[in-house]
Amino acid sequence: MMIVLGKKKLFLLLVFLLCAGCFHHQALTSSVSTKSSLKKASVSSFSVSVGETIHIDDQVRASELRPTKAISFVDERQGYGLVAVNSELLFLQTTDQGVYWKINSKLPDLTGTNLLSFLDMQTGWLLTSPTRDQKSELRLTSDGGRTWEVIARDLPGLEVSAGAPFFRFFDRQNGLIAAKGITDMVLLRTQDGGLTWSASSRIPLPRAADGTFAFVSSTEGWFVGPGKKNEAPSLLYHMVDGQTWEEAGRLPSPLAARAISFSDAQNGFILQPAYRLSSVTQWQLLRTEDGGQTWSEHAFPSSFQPLDFDMQMNFFSAANGWLVDTASMWRSTNGGINWAALAP
Repeated sequence: MMIVLGKKKLFLLLVFLLCAGCFHHQALTSSVSTKSSLKKASVSSFSVSVGETIHIDDQVRASELRPTKAISFVDERQGYGLVAVNSELLFLQTTDQGVYWKINSKLPDLTGTNLLSFLDMQTGWLLTSPTRDQKSELRLTSDGGRTWEVIARDLPGLEVSAGAPFFRFFDRQNGLIAAKGITDMVLLRTQDGGLTWSASSRIPLPRAADGTFAFVSSTEGWFVGPGKKNEAPSLLYHMVDGQTWEEAGRLPSPLAARAISFSDAQNGFILQPAYRLSSVTQWQLLRTEDGGQTWSEHAFPSSFQPLDFDMQMNFFSAANGWLVDTASMWRSTNGGINWAALAP
């Protein structure tokens, strides 16, 4: 009788050990799969927190002459801009944070989109995109815009551009032009100061629709496009290899972002409508200080109603930035939390 009981106890002990082993294996498998899914999620999404409300400061009385077509600042006080007057394109300079502008030179009114990129107060480039009657041109100045030299014409790939391209020189030799078509884009790169350009193969866009992008180097950039369905939040994409876009996460609003600017690899800004009610648009500014891993959401007051939806935003540092539309200019000196309108 004792032998039978002993065998039963031994059998029960073996069953218990086997079950415990199965449970331990399942627990390990569950733990590994949870870690794997969390890792995947952390790669494809970011967090957005509600930040400080934006304040519009009292208007700064400024000169009536001010840029409306392009702007490029080299430090917190000094910058350049373009404005079309009659049949001329005026190249303007400011040395007092955009309060007053003077004319440095005059150019024929180039009918294409005009973009500026300045490294310092002496060296800068002016890109004119092609039109039906005019080929693209790139001009260089080495004396602060008093004189210009055409250094390249008919740049490859720009003829397919839908909307204004992205244009930036990162140093005296290396520059980038990103031209967006309907379903793809082309990156043009130079390593000799703009004399010659090489075009990438066509890079598919994440969504065949409107979007806006900015680059921090010749290979790293950000693209904001619409959601995958109507009324779905807008999506932010990241490129690090100069070839492919990867989804980084969803923005708070389904409305199309109007501008994006990165002053460096860590500090970036996105201007986006939060919602629209009749003729009033509620605007917001998204800001990152860690290369897009986290973003803070800052609401503009309802009194902020730009005339033009297609605005330019240019942050040349983490603190100093500009907003420009066809009628108005705003400047910020604290990372977009306060904006002052410059008005005559």
